[in-house]
Amino acid sequence: MDKKSVLGFILIGVVLMIWLYWNSSTQQQLAVQNRNRIADSLKNIPPQEKSKPEDKTSLIKADTLKNIPSDSLKNDSLKEKFGNLFYGKAINNFSSPSEKVIVVENDKVSMEFSTYGGGLKKYTLKQYETWDKQPLQLVDWKKGKELHLLFTSKDGKLINTKDLVFETAASGGEKINLNSDSAFKLRFTLYISPDSSEKITKVYTFYTSLYEFDVEYEFSNPYKFIADNKYQVVWESSFNITEFRSDQEITYSEAFAFMGGELETLDASKENEEFKGDFNGTTDYVSMRTKYFGLFIIPKDRKGDGAYLFGTKELLKDKGARENYSVAVKMDIKNEKLEKSSFMILITPLDYNLLKAYSLELERTLRFSLDFIVRPIAQYVIIPVFLLLHSFIPSWGLVIIIFALLMKIVLNPLTKKQTESMKKMSQLNPRITAIREKYKDDPVKANQQIMKIYKDEKINPAGGCLPLLLQLPILYALFGVFNSAIELRHASFLWIKDLAAPDVLFKLPFKIPLFGIDQVSGLAILMGVTMFIQQKMTVTDPKQKAMVYIMPVMLTLLFFSFPAGLNLYYFMFNLFTIAYQWWTNKNNPESKTEVVTNQKIQKK
Repeated sequence: MDKKSVLGFILIGVVLMIWLYWNSSTQQQLAVQNRNRIADSLKNIPPQEKSKPEDKTSLIKADTLKNIPSDSLKNDSLKEKFGNLFYGKAINNFSSPSEKVIVVENDKVSMEFSTYGGGLKKYTLKQYETWDKQPLQLVDWKKGKELHLLFTSKDGKLINTKDLVFETAASGGEKINLNSDSAFKLRFTLYISPDSSEKITKVYTFYTSLYEFDVEYEFSNPYKFIADNKYQVVWESSFNITEFRSDQEITYSEAFAFMGGELETLDASKENEEFKGDFNGTTDYVSMRTKYFGLFIIPKDRKGDGAYLFGTKELLKDKGARENYSVAVKMDIKNEKLEKSSFMILITPLDYNLLKAYSLELERTLRFSLDFIVRPIAQYVIIPVFLLLHSFIPSWGLVIIIFALLMKIVLNPLTKKQTESMKKMSQLNPRITAIREKYKDDPVKANQQIMKIYKDEKINPAGGCLPLLLQLPILYALFGVFNSAIELRHASFLWIKDLAAPDVLFKLPFKIPLFGIDQVSGLAILMGVTMFIQQKMTVTDPKQKAMVYIMPVMLTLLFFSFPAGLNLYYFMFNLFTIAYQWWTNKNNPESKTEVVTNQKIQKK
């Protein structure tokens, strides 16, 4: 192997290490302040002047009242605390604040909606499990309800409907199966005025066999109780952690706003910092994602008027971490008498074809490292070929092996040229060494003579490196696909339990310096062995023998933390390369290398 080829292998390792560092580095922080994010603002509202009793229940703080017996709600001090929240109209005839929960399910999901906030309380995917085989429920149990509204009241208070009790005609504890009642709609109403002329209504519409549902927000006479004619539709917290390694899961956690054909991205990559993005303008959707699951809030009847993204990072025990995001669509009120806006809510596994089918560019949130290079390869080559193979091969492990064989066949012409170039370079090494010795005092003359030899022999000095460099984008794309493809999540093969995670044989009692890993991967070791064999078959220069050991060891250590699917691919690709090299050597025995002495060269 010539020095250029060695440089290529070194470049692979260096680029991989740079990529690992870059993947965890911070992206540009979005520095626009959001004035509307106060999740628990109502808790600190000072007592208002008590008014004359009226006859409607309104604006009760659910989180505060849910543990208070209903009889105690008649206490005048509570009327003082929770009356006059907006502009002086009091609350009388307090009804019981006991929570009503309505369960709606189809064959894909089970959803729980609550009168506390009139929002989504639980969202459980039936076809998936957490890493420890528990039901995969995505709504953060600490934060509770989602899909609430934020707006400013006429007297300047920030109102969060999550903190208020809605009314519904549905029975508490009711369970709706959409397979038998596909026309079911769930309506929640928040009365603001005693005569019901001012109110907020949420109407949820559901579908069979879909992850999506619709919600329509209706404001009656909003000009009487909303300042600035603006409100926000908010999802306030990130999904629950679903994977064993939270620190690896957050690698893909981000928040997005798709506006005017551009995807605005927010990544809360540093702890103890707040990351904010406050955008104005036409908004197609806002979104957030974890490693395998995503949320999309998509305005339906008209575009949104802006977006707000907020994120923080917190450290967990055992060196884990979590990124928390809030996303919101800003909406301007167009009709002061009756304002209506409808939204599609999609909470879904991040399946490329599923997102692509909506034709809303939702799949752009499936971002990869070095996205501008990797995305075309992943989306137009790797994913389609994988899905095609899996359509008639049930095992993802076999799909990866066959894909490695296909890639070997496709790249074989380049590999062949690489091998031929390396052989010619090896044969020319004695002549090149003699020239450098002859012209050791004149490097320019030596280089001229060497380049003349390359030209006469029709050799490209970089020919041995080019195939390696061309494989790098493919390697990056495979890393992204194997690490985040929902299809490979929990897919087993032989002893491997999860092709999307490292196949850990055992843990070390210490971390390997520089690499920072304490786990040993079986497939990574096999990959390193095949790389060592491949090096032994090609390296002939005694001066480069050290690289036979250095590169396999270095890349093996790097690949210890890589997904098992990627290690399986690289191991099989190397295995096919070794088999091809052995077959080539057997059927085309290499001619004896001509030994040219310095004296012969001088005579020429």
